[in-house]
Amino acid sequence: MLYIRLRDASSRTLSRHEYPHLVFSSSLEINGAKRFDYVILDEVLPYCDDAYSTLKRMRELCRDDGKLIISGVPKATIFNTLIRLIKKKRGGPRNWIPKELFENLLYLASFSPRPMIHGLIIADAVEIKKKREYSYSIIIPCFNEEENIGRCIERVPAFKRDYEIIVVNDGSTDHTAQAVRKIMGKNRRVRLIDYKPNRGKGYATIQGLNAAKKDVLMILDADMSVRPEDLTLFLEPFESQNAEFVNGTRMVYPLGDDAMRALHIFGNKIFSMIFSYVLNQNVTDTLCGTKCLFRKDYARIRMCDTAWPDFDLLFGAAEHNLKIVEMPIWYQNREYGKSKMRTLKHGWMLLKAAIRGFVRLRLTAF
Repeated sequence: MLYIRLRDASSRTLSRHEYPHLVFSSSLEINGAKRFDYVILDEVLPYCDDAYSTLKRMRELCRDDGKLIISGVPKATIFNTLIRLIKKKRGGPRNWIPKELFENLLYLASFSPRPMIHGLIIADAVEIKKKREYSYSIIIPCFNEEENIGRCIERVPAFKRDYEIIVVNDGSTDHTAQAVRKIMGKNRRVRLIDYKPNRGKGYATIQGLNAAKKDVLMILDADMSVRPEDLTLFLEPFESQNAEFVNGTRMVYPLGDDAMRALHIFGNKIFSMIFSYVLNQNVTDTLCGTKCLFRKDYARIRMCDTAWPDFDLLFGAAEHNLKIVEMPIWYQNREYGKSKMRTLKHGWMLLKAAIRGFVRLRLTAF
């Protein structure tokens, strides 16, 4: 049995004297190939910078018939989530994971959770599915991002898979296109779609999705508010055959100081509740720009909204009963330039999209 507790946790810990049969660790870096019948995470997960990777590592430490026992997972209510995100408190828990999302992460890490008992989460290790390899198209829509686009492309990780990077220059008035062409001379994986005039991010995203040639489509914002390096997190659910649509969520880890205004956080939470009802699947972040799906599934989705295609993608995934999972990511401050989000304009677009989704997915069912 392996017992893990971080040094900075606050409450009483078990002692080696009381439990000599336990293997104790105060770090997640467990060396050796030994696997355990039970792995206990005692007030560890809330302090992890990457909850999903931690759970995957715990599965590696569990025997195939082993169990994971987790304590100290803070309850993620709407109130404490909003207060945490708005105040951006430091030194406390690094994540607050809603129950449905936590079960989603356990599933992705090859665990099957049982009902909670006395505040403890107990999950059975399940068979790790044989992995498949896919090719990937990374679509980067951009408008006036000459200061960001080069670094964004450079930071896209080498997947050790067949992949392409499609930059869609949406009628930029700066030197975005020239910056991409310069990179294309050094990197054969990069393709450019360039047109004028500016038609909006939605139109640009659809153009990139339509031009993609690989198995899995991945959307990445050029401002790097979602770290390009985090795209590797989105590979695993597809290759482990655990997902058909992966939606990024920014509502788990602390946000950068200027990454999202309080009003936008509140609006995102409200619309997430609305869209969860419409989709009949829990989603914690409808507006995260990083969404991934199979190209064959995208070909079946009706793209009606050229202004904001995120919702058509979610609606289409629900309509075709795709397995939707969410992946927590860190949301950073934009490095250069200004956000193109407009509160009233885009809030009204969100409301119209929710109504359209309700009609499309709910009313047509009767």
